[in-house]
Amino acid sequence: MQLTAHEQADGFLNLSELIIEEELCTNLRGRTLTCTNCQDICPSDALSLSPDAIDLDPDRCTGCNSCLPGCPAGALRSRGFVPERFIATLADQAQVDLHCRASSDKGGGIVIPCHSVLDARLIAAARAEGVSVLGLHGLNNCEGCRYGDARESIEKVVQTVSEWLGEGAPRIELTPDSVTAGKTREYQDQPHLSRRAFLRFGGAQAVNQAVDWIVPGLDPEEQDEEALPFYQSSVYPQRAVQYQSVLVSRADRVPWRLTGPLPWRLRSVSADCSGCLVCGERCPTGALCALETAERRELSFDPTLCTDCSLCERICPEQAMIPQAAGRLDELDRGRVQLFLRRQRPCSRCGTPFVPADQATDQCQVCSNEQELDEAWLDMLSG
Repeated sequence: MQLTAHEQADGFLNLSELIIEEELCTNLRGRTLTCTNCQDICPSDALSLSPDAIDLDPDRCTGCNSCLPGCPAGALRSRGFVPERFIATLADQAQVDLHCRASSDKGGGIVIPCHSVLDARLIAAARAEGVSVLGLHGLNNCEGCRYGDARESIEKVVQTVSEWLGEGAPRIELTPDSVTAGKTREYQDQPHLSRRAFLRFGGAQAVNQAVDWIVPGLDPEEQDEEALPFYQSSVYPQRAVQYQSVLVSRADRVPWRLTGPLPWRLRSVSADCSGCLVCGERCPTGALCALETAERRELSFDPTLCTDCSLCERICPEQAMIPQAAGRLDELDRGRVQLFLRRQRPCSRCGTPFVPADQATDQCQVCSNEQELDEAWLDMLSG
């Protein structure tokens, strides 16, 4: 997924790399602090989390982008490092030299913010593009590096890729002896400004200064008072996660192990499901999708979009969501599948559509409860 021209221009205007879309965060959607991946991996303690917000301290943030691959909801993106753009630069290269910002090695290659932006999905996607050898330059400088220590995360990536691909995995050289000589470096660690974004950038600066001069903006405290929490809205945005999309689009070209695990999870629902649709409404990636009309309620699932964030399992009031491992690629080829379909009808009392327990039921549960209370009160008063 590429950044829009507006996002590119906005990045230059604000001199910031990280894009935070907290309305996608599973903590905010579940109203409970359960995922701390980004906060745990941040080497500079620049991120703090709560059920209400993702707070970034810009003075602490070094732009290492280590937080990107660990976010299952895609709430964090970078204007500098874009997974699809990065993988596209590797196409048809058997050997690739990757330099982090702290690398002191010479020679050509591709510069990334930090090796911790790499995860097994990117390495598998690189293999699909023909990469057989990856040389990681700069890991010898991880000790005390202001961008953090990527060695532990890279070890986990190597292990995971080996489990997925076996002998088909690319060779990852942690202490490469040689580099690609005679080639320039391509920088994938900073925002790229297209012509359209450049024009937007210039226009945004002019408009921003003009508006501030004519109509002074609100103070930060006033802005906080004006803003409403996103969860007061009835619409929850959904968007595919960049790291996931990069691999999905190349899955059929990856040399998977015949008996190895696949990096996707399936979902089904048990008979306990009440059809409330909360899982489909709050799924951040769009893997679960809820559809409601006057006649029906439907829940569908696309395994290629699922990052196994487990939000659906946590918020299901009936604990009816059942996760399963994907064992074959053809399970992904089916695309979106229907998990359930419930017919509903308007309530005879309030008119609200509801799913009847049987053909004889003509009132929704709320109205049925109210009627029972009314009858109980009348019996008590007349008794």
